[in-house]
This record gives sequence, structure tokens and C-alpha cells, in this order.
Amino acid sequence: MVLMESPITKYRYLLLLSFIFLLLLLTVAVTGGKAADQKNPKPEEVVEKSLLAYGSRAAIYAVQRTGKIGALVKFHTADGIREGKSVLKFLRKQKLNEDLLMIELEMPDTKYMIGFDGTETWTVHDGQPQKPGPEEVNALRSAHEHSYEALLRYRENNSKLEYVGNKNLGVLTVDILDLVSPEGVRTRYEISRKTYRILYLDYEDNSNPSEPVKYRINFRDFRPVQNMYIPYETLVFKDGKLVEERKVIEAAFNVQLDEKAFKQENANKPIESVP
Repeated sequence: MVLMESPITKYRYLLLLSFIFLLLLLTVAVTGGKAADQKNPKPEEVVEKSLLAYGSRAAIYAVQRTGKIGALVKFHTADGIREGKSVLKFLRKQKLNEDLLMIELEMPDTKYMIGFDGTETWTVHDGQPQKPGPEEVNALRSAHEHSYEALLRYRENNSKLEYVGNKNLGVLTVDILDLVSPEGVRTRYEISRKTYRILYLDYEDNSNPSEPVKYRINFRDFRPVQNMYIPYETLVFKDGKLVEERKVIEAAFNVQLDEKAFKQENANKPIESVP
């Protein structure tokens, strides 16, 4: 099915490619420990320290089992800057690819929603249900697959870790790790040795082999939410050019979210009215 053209077309894929990175709530708490003395630590040691700083592996599936994150978004396009609001809702499962997701993007002239209910991906355009195109399905999957929290859930997802090296960012030293999924999907992360927060991630989108695209995501301004830290500011770079800015305005975990709320037919209903 061919989707109707609308003003949202130019930037909805940017939203999908970067948003789930916020899921990442998915964040790492501040620690007061010293940087590791060893120059080449094992990658598992680095990630496990991030998990401890974050609040433990169990917290990912307890405190942050469900969540809602609202943000102000700013898209940098060839036609200028477009601003709007977005809301991400999620229900975390044991495996990353089983998570239930719903993203809402509201711009001055349109409203777009996309979700995954555990079985299929769906979209709603200005209140009208539509069958998503393959690009939209791939964008949602890719965004989650290359996400911040994918690293913190490496063991549950049977992903492999590879230590690449370390470098200095000003006075800060970061360890560089590659995460390789069972399907061979690779994402690179830069983790602070001081706080064990994930500061950057990089990946290449090869959905169009003739025109691969490189993405770099920068996480900033970490603040506490329910005794954990999340990045309140996210910058998305496409082939070295800034294409999106996102600033969190509200965040809550362990909110009441039933699996039925992620169905397409319930997308426009208030959570409390979902049967």
C-alpha cells in the first residue's frame, strides 16, 4: 500500500531513527568512583559497571518496565527548522525485539503515530489508521535495535561485546565498545570512565546499500528521574550534519500501561478508557 504524501514525510523517519534512543531512560546514574586504571578493560566489565551505576540489571525490568517520555523536538531540514512535540510510551519485555512501543509526533499541521503491539507495526495519520510502508517498519525496528538501552540489555539479547579502544574528549576519557546482535547488527558506543554514562553511539544504516547513511547520537544533560538518570537532551547527526534536537519535558516510569493500549484501534483513546 502506498502511503499518502503529507508534510510529515520529510522528517518522520528522522524521528523513528532516533527516538527510541530516549527509551533509554535508559540511562546511567552518576557514580563517585575513579576511572579504571587498566587501559584495555574487558568490554563486559565496562558495561556491567554502567549497569551498576544505572541501578542494576533488575531495575531495567522493574522500575522502568513501563514508561512515558514527552519531549520538544526540532528538525533541521532543507526547508528550515520545524518544531513540534513527541511522546514515547513503552512496555518492556525480556527481549528487546519483543518490547511494545508507541510514538506520537505532533506538528503544527499534522499528527503522526506509529507503534508495535508485539505482533505487527501500525501507523495512524491525522486520526486515520494506515498500513505502514516497509521504510517505516524498518525505521522503527532499526531505531530500537541501535538504541541506548540495547547495550545495557546485551546479555538478555545474546549480543556480543567487542572492546575497540579508548580516547580523550577534552579532559574526559571514554571507552569505545561495539555491540553486535545475533543478526550481526553493529552499534558503537562511547562510555565515560568517570560516570559510566553512554555519551555517544554511532551506527550505519545500510537499508539502501548504494547510499549508506552514518548516524551519530549525542546524549547530554543527565537528570534524575525516580532515582535514576536520563539524558534530557539528545542530538542526532546524519552524515556529520545536525538533523534533530530533542529535549525532554516530562518523564515517568512504572506508569499504568496495559498491552491493549499499544493496539492500533486504541491509539487515539485515553489510557484509562482502553478496555
